[in-house]
Amino acid sequence: MNGELDTVRSSSSWPSRRMRVLSEAGQELTGASLGRSVARAVRDVLAAATAGCRRILDMAKWPPPRRTLGFGALGAVVLMGVLAGVAMWRRATAGQGAGNLQAFVVTRGDVVATVSCTGEVYAPRQADLGFDVNRVPLIELNVAPGQQVRAGEVLARIDATSLERAVAQAEAELTVAEDNLEKVRNPYTELDLAKARLAVQGAEVALAEAQKNLEIVSNPDVAAAERAVQEAAVALQSAQSQLVAVQNDTSNAAQLRTLEYEAIWYRNNYGEAQEKFKRGEISQEKLNWEYSNMLAAEERLTAARAKAEATLASAQNQVAKAEAAYKEAQENLARVRAGPDPAELAKARYQVAQAQYNLDKARADLAQMEAGPAAKDIEVAEAKVVTARAALEQARAALEAATMRAPFDGTVVSVGAAVGDLVSSGMTVVALADLSNLRVRAIVDETDISKVDIGQQATITFDAFPGSRFSGQVLEVPLQGKLVQNILTYEVPVSLERANEVGLKPGMTANVSILVGRAENVLLVPALAVQQGEDGAVVLVQGSARGAVIQTPVLLGLSDGVYVEIRKGLNEGDRVLVEYQAESVSTTGTRFVSPMIPGGMRGMGR
Repeated sequence: MNGELDTVRSSSSWPSRRMRVLSEAGQELTGASLGRSVARAVRDVLAAATAGCRRILDMAKWPPPRRTLGFGALGAVVLMGVLAGVAMWRRATAGQGAGNLQAFVVTRGDVVATVSCTGEVYAPRQADLGFDVNRVPLIELNVAPGQQVRAGEVLARIDATSLERAVAQAEAELTVAEDNLEKVRNPYTELDLAKARLAVQGAEVALAEAQKNLEIVSNPDVAAAERAVQEAAVALQSAQSQLVAVQNDTSNAAQLRTLEYEAIWYRNNYGEAQEKFKRGEISQEKLNWEYSNMLAAEERLTAARAKAEATLASAQNQVAKAEAAYKEAQENLARVRAGPDPAELAKARYQVAQAQYNLDKARADLAQMEAGPAAKDIEVAEAKVVTARAALEQARAALEAATMRAPFDGTVVSVGAAVGDLVSSGMTVVALADLSNLRVRAIVDETDISKVDIGQQATITFDAFPGSRFSGQVLEVPLQGKLVQNILTYEVPVSLERANEVGLKPGMTANVSILVGRAENVLLVPALAVQQGEDGAVVLVQGSARGAVIQTPVLLGLSDGVYVEIRKGLNEGDRVLVEYQAESVSTTGTRFVSPMIPGGMRGMGR
């Protein structure tokens, strides 16, 4: 019941007009062929219905909650009044032979169709501003509720230390990614290519040597081994002969004896010179000269001895080497005669395989260097640069967002934090709205939304400003509605002209009447005269003052809830009948229903 009362209150402009029309309809009824007593009874019923509507409206002004429904409550009151009037009319006309029908003349006139609903004021340009951070201190707040701000004005700031670190880290990561991209694009220098070519050449030589060694191991040369033994024997014999010659060389021994005698003679001369020097017979210079002669003789003797020893050692060493070579040649000859060693053969084969692998790898490396970097590697490196650059831009944007600036000129509606508070994502620090351009969000019922179109004119009133009327236009017709408590409604934005003349605020309740159609100088009949037949809308047409009643199909146009436009099926001056019977079935099979209240017609509207 409260919901219906709220609907009546939100559509206060509708019932007053409908009651006026009902009164006019009552006067037209009384001007027909009824007697004065019947007319008086109908007027009394309509007056009672009008008073009931006014009482409903008075009651509707009291409850504070605002809800958006249809015209159910008011329609119910009007329906009860009409039904009561019909009952009284039937009793009053029971003995007059007029039956339960009343005639109305089809006339021309104007009809205006509207959709009435409630809504609320809102600012289309509004923003709930905050910071996309996690528990960061608010260090600056420059606005208060109600304050006017300009676009770009600093509203608040947070501590940006962590955001500055994030920017520095993102810059470093971008530098690393760019350096890596450069390396991927130019991975090799001329020196790298030269080394790769040398590596290929070295691998080729190593493979050739390994293959040669494998050939030797696989097919040993017995004749060569025998020649090697013979050559080693000859070399050993030569070395032994040379050693004997060195050991028996008399010239070396004679030379050593001569040098020994010479060294002894100079040593004795130096001793005598020392005695003479002590007696003062010779000078220091003469003494030094004798000393030098002695040292030179001893050095010659030492050198000769060393040479003789070296010659002997060399000859002995040559003999040892020759003996080792001879022994190795004999052992090799024995191995060759015994056939290839399985272990040596396996080792030689492994060395060939390893050398071949090294050569293949060296050639592949060289080919890769000469071919340049792979396109996929460049794409991956470029993608990393793009990612790093995007991360840097995001970090810089976050740092820039640490300073909250007004996105447009407006009024601070509310402030949700104070300096020192820890703010996080999803927290509204400053709510800003542009109150210079307000609109109304009209809540239109699903039964009326098909009549609403963009550009239609609207009349708007506010409970907060009685007597003030505003105009506007439908700006948009939403394609999807909202289902609340099993009631589907659509939020239709409506412009609001001259909103700055009064102190309108977002959230205020508005009463909206949308002009959905207008027809001038068209054929009109009372809405109660239209009935629903099997194939569509029909009316009962009286052929003459006492003629037969003809059921006539009609094409309906606009309706204001009291009168209906007839587009086809009737002519001006025709007499249509209103049936006040609750429900009956005619002899022709047409189903007649009770008189319909405003807004209950099928097929109305354009």
